[in-house]
Amino acid sequence: MAKEKNSNFVPPQDMWEVNANLNFDLPLDEDDPRYVDSEKGRGKFSFDEMYRTLGINVKQKELRAPTDKSYNLFCGHRGCGKSTELRRLARDLHKGNLFFVVFLDSLEELDINNLYYPDLLLALSKKLLEKLSEARIEVEDIFLKKLRQWFTEKILHTDKLKEFSSEVSAVLEIGAGIPFLAKLSAALTNKIKTGATYKEEIRDVVKNSFSEFASGFNQLIAASEKAIKSTGKGKKVLFIVDGTDRLGDTDSQRFFIKDVYQLQQITAHFIYCAPIHLLYEGNQVQQLFNQFILPMIKIYPAKDSTAKYEEGYEVLRQILYMRADKKLFNSEKVVDLLIENSGGNPRDLLRLLQYAFRKSDQEIFTMAAVDEAVHGLAMDYRRFLNMEDYEILYKIDRGEIAEGNSEQIRRLLYNLAILEYNSGWRRAHPIIRQLDGYKEVAKSDAAKQ
Repeated sequence: MAKEKNSNFVPPQDMWEVNANLNFDLPLDEDDPRYVDSEKGRGKFSFDEMYRTLGINVKQKELRAPTDKSYNLFCGHRGCGKSTELRRLARDLHKGNLFFVVFLDSLEELDINNLYYPDLLLALSKKLLEKLSEARIEVEDIFLKKLRQWFTEKILHTDKLKEFSSEVSAVLEIGAGIPFLAKLSAALTNKIKTGATYKEEIRDVVKNSFSEFASGFNQLIAASEKAIKSTGKGKKVLFIVDGTDRLGDTDSQRFFIKDVYQLQQITAHFIYCAPIHLLYEGNQVQQLFNQFILPMIKIYPAKDSTAKYEEGYEVLRQILYMRADKKLFNSEKVVDLLIENSGGNPRDLLRLLQYAFRKSDQEIFTMAAVDEAVHGLAMDYRRFLNMEDYEILYKIDRGEIAEGNSEQIRRLLYNLAILEYNSGWRRAHPIIRQLDGYKEVAKSDAAKQ
């Protein structure tokens, strides 16, 4: 599905303005004019496979005979653009002939450092109820009965949560319907997020009565889809969950593997953002989810790291020029040096730009400033690497290790020392080739030849 071109956006005209707007840790909103379509720059990659899996006829842009449910992982390296692309997907798929999209940013709504499936599912029920209310979609009260009964009996009338019931007494006055359930689920989600004393009690209630909760949630979803379709605002509900790629190794295994049965008791379509290393944990995640990988933007072909992949370079140039006017770069060589050392990772590209600003003594980005920026980013990577890492990274660059999912390789993938491109081929982050440890391994290998 083609995305529209940028509007008449004017990028920052001086370096100070550039620096003030370099919020590279934040995804772009779905309509941000700085967005650059990166599909062609990622090599043999397209979102079409995901669309077809969801039941979308790409040419007709219509939902055709979708399944009742699907569970999908959208994976990729940190900083490769997953969160930005998910927001675009949420916008592009939220259409009358496609889906009624419910988007949840778990970084904003939940505590990502202490996330369990009850937290997420309560938040998703809240988001669906809020979205229905905003769209003025009515669901007959009889179809809310199971979920309302669960809230009433398991939450409001549980001894451990008596104080919570008193706190939300104002909500109880509403008594029924979507407003009642939306406000009550919002209160629960807020208590879980803020680390209040009720957090574990609420989780225990969900776990101990999960069958009843899931049945009520599924009834709500089924009734919602019928009402949504009748109003022409979508054919199926699609939940898109961002931020869950920030889960650590142990937490992501618990969430996506150990607790997957509970996640998949909810009958709907889901897209979860997930860390790329999860796919290499030696578990059954491939059997539990459909997986779609957003590869790094290519800066060179798989078999020739001395050549340029021009389409990738062009995408990355446009990303830079949306953050800093072209006149602020001393030359195209300055721009290419930034791109070459980013590894095709948009976040690292913007980090380099920020470092170059800090190192600059002029009002434009110069080669000298970029050289120092490259050194600074290289030092960031050096701090978590050891000699065994350099040996692995050098062998990967030499093509001696094409596969592998050892704990060391998974750690290097997680920390971006290894970057994965389209079709799964890997290279060490080019910034690492600046480091003495890598050079020593290369020198030692050359001496053996």
